[in-house]
Amino acid sequence: MVSSLVSLISKKIIKPSILTPPTKKSHKLSFVDQVMHMSIPMAFFYPKIGNYEPTHVPQILENSLSKLLSFYYPYAGRLNKDDANYVDCNDMGVELSHVHVHCPMSHILRQPYTNSDHVVFPVEQPYAHMNEGNLATTQVGDGCTTSNFFNDWGILTRDINATLSPHFVGESIYPQSTDSSAVTTFKSKESTYLGKKFVFPVEKLNALKAKIALARGVNDSGSFKPSSLFQVANMRHRLNPPLSYDTCGNILSGYFVETNNEKDVNCSKMVGEMKKGKLNLHPKESALVKSIKKGKTPFYSNDEVDNYFCSSLIEFPLYKVDFGWGRPIRVGMGAGPFDKFFILLDNQSGDGVEVIVMLDEQNMAIFERDLELLEFASPITNL
Repeated sequence: MVSSLVSLISKKIIKPSILTPPTKKSHKLSFVDQVMHMSIPMAFFYPKIGNYEPTHVPQILENSLSKLLSFYYPYAGRLNKDDANYVDCNDMGVELSHVHVHCPMSHILRQPYTNSDHVVFPVEQPYAHMNEGNLATTQVGDGCTTSNFFNDWGILTRDINATLSPHFVGESIYPQSTDSSAVTTFKSKESTYLGKKFVFPVEKLNALKAKIALARGVNDSGSFKPSSLFQVANMRHRLNPPLSYDTCGNILSGYFVETNNEKDVNCSKMVGEMKKGKLNLHPKESALVKSIKKGKTPFYSNDEVDNYFCSSLIEFPLYKVDFGWGRPIRVGMGAGPFDKFFILLDNQSGDGVEVIVMLDEQNMAIFERDLELLEFASPITNL
């Protein structure tokens, strides 16, 4: 990011418009909250549409965010100083900055994906504040919660009197652990990796699905190292009774797909194993929880095994977040201290898939030139 492109106009702490009642002043973290200290910055790019003047937008967003925090009350709190397993819902508020970007948005979107999206993040390293205790930047909520937060903010911006119904489940799904040896906090590495976005248009996506269904051959990778893929899954609809999508928290699990032989490096076989892993997900016996308690992490690579991490936001309507000036023309995420990490989300039209891939420089140079990838996907470098 070129910092000279951005200048700060104002910075404010936005507090909830309604104080949190005494019965909700303490929010107990779940086991997944305890161990997953990960945060992925998000950016929404909008065209100038309608009668909104840029000078009016900050006040509009401040008012709606204040109302929003009355519903998402833990995010206006802080981690307890004496016991970080709790959130003090003390209405301290969140920081909201108003900045000026000294170039047209069309110029930003013509730049390579990584460079353009990082312009709008508050610091050059968008993960710098993720461990400072502010719940707006420290994750106490999964992709579903994040999507709901932004969509609900848009709803209140369009209608400040709208009624919302988010509810936080705390540790009721995955009980908090008091065993310090089991609660090993996994944080992202300090290194910065490249992040690039690729889009699979619907016609190419259908062709890829057909090819995988017919494929039986083995890919020749040129080199092989045992690998493990961890796929995150939303568990709301798998619980009994199922939870509604306005339930907030890290209500997720996941499963591992491992390859120990080069003959297993086969798209058709991998897809089959992923489907099997998804079908076998148990609502309560979380693979994520069990693996972490055993000291196994799906988040880092080591010298012996390549560990890959995948999360899908496809079912969450990020491209429908509307603050009153239309839907975004791009949804971006910060490329940060994650290696072998990729995120799937819907594209703008809703019929294709966008993939954000995070790799180190050497692996990215190989990946983005892969002929089989480029047969179905195109890198996003401009609009």
